[in-house]
Amino acid sequence: MRPKYHISPEQGFLNDPNGLAQFRGKYHVFYQWLPDVVPQGSKQWRHCISNDLVHWTDEGSALQPDEWYEKNGCYSGSGITTEDKYFLFYTGNVRDAEGGRETYQCVAVSDDGKSFQKEGPVIYLPDGYTAHFRDPKVWKKNNSWWMVVGAQTKELQGNVALFESNNLKKWDYRGNLLDPSMDWGYMCECPDIVDIDGQQFLIVSCQKETGCKGIVFSGKMDYIEAKFQLDDVGNLLDAGFDFYAPQSFVDESGRCILLGWLGAGKLDYQMSQPTVKEGWLHSLTIPRELFVQNGKLHQQPVKELESIRRHERVIEAEGHTFINQETWSAELLAEQISDQKFSFNFGNVLKISFANNSMVIQRKHWSSEEYDEVRAEISVIKNIRVFLDQSTAEIFVNNGEKVFTFKSFFTDDKWVEVESEKTIRIKIWRMEA
Repeated sequence: MRPKYHISPEQGFLNDPNGLAQFRGKYHVFYQWLPDVVPQGSKQWRHCISNDLVHWTDEGSALQPDEWYEKNGCYSGSGITTEDKYFLFYTGNVRDAEGGRETYQCVAVSDDGKSFQKEGPVIYLPDGYTAHFRDPKVWKKNNSWWMVVGAQTKELQGNVALFESNNLKKWDYRGNLLDPSMDWGYMCECPDIVDIDGQQFLIVSCQKETGCKGIVFSGKMDYIEAKFQLDDVGNLLDAGFDFYAPQSFVDESGRCILLGWLGAGKLDYQMSQPTVKEGWLHSLTIPRELFVQNGKLHQQPVKELESIRRHERVIEAEGHTFINQETWSAELLAEQISDQKFSFNFGNVLKISFANNSMVIQRKHWSSEEYDEVRAEISVIKNIRVFLDQSTAEIFVNNGEKVFTFKSFFTDDKWVEVESEKTIRIKIWRMEA
């Protein structure tokens, strides 16, 4: 069940991607990690390095909770590179015997991209917030360094705290980034400001009683007023069941690249997944390039993934088409779909259908014969790219206008069944990292 071209742990529990950056040509990804498959504990930062965003080497733990200000976990954060150094900003989590919590925003610095020296807290908890205050994201704009931190106010409402610095050490608090009259849930996690082609987007993972989702808002980051001015009411960044805590970075070529946690959900949902018995749980998504089309944020798989395509097959599907599969580590591209009803069935585990401007995706649950289902209103479908990897599925519709990520535990029934009214041109590749 282990993915072949996704970052996943050899053992233990993986969640949020952290510290993303390109440093001296190499790509660095960290993730929250526990050596045992338990969802709670003193989390570490596990470190992976790549030359191409596809082949990753595991460098072991880069940050372990061994200082007083982080003794109960090195929680999520971000990475930046400047003056030939690599800075990691992260949250130090401290708990007491009574369950009380303390939080510190900390920094660690590296000269070589492998060994990080901790410099301790740079931000202590400001007035007005509970200790649910974490996930610093840092970037540079207008000759200043900026940091957003996910927060819960004393009124138990989600918001994002904004800070400014000229040296990455002393940070000035600028206030709440978000309008408190809006419903941000009870906690905002993993905030991120994305700036592409002069357009700004706020990405925030909102915790609400109805569930936890990554949401993207278009708008304008007003650095003078220290507010993010919203242009819309927000949309799901990924409408699948198994996507949370995304983080972006800008690489040396200027691309904005995002990875998310290919996990999420309530604890019993997570711990019921069959890989728990194999001693590991969860993975990260494939790296996705963010771009703007018609004013909207789109996601597409990074081009480097094309390098691991093998054995291309081209199929002109019409009516009923049955395709034998060699592996469930594969990419499928469907084009020239035009205006028609169609359906794809991947081994009775994942089903995609479209009719009457409505797309329905069904994912078979691993502990029953039932299917979990999501629906999306889409007027026209031009193309679909599906990335499958043993136990994961990522679906990109209309050049990444909509994206859906799922845990999909495929079986030995390796086939794809297509039903269509007209011809659909399909390409399928094995993916071999």
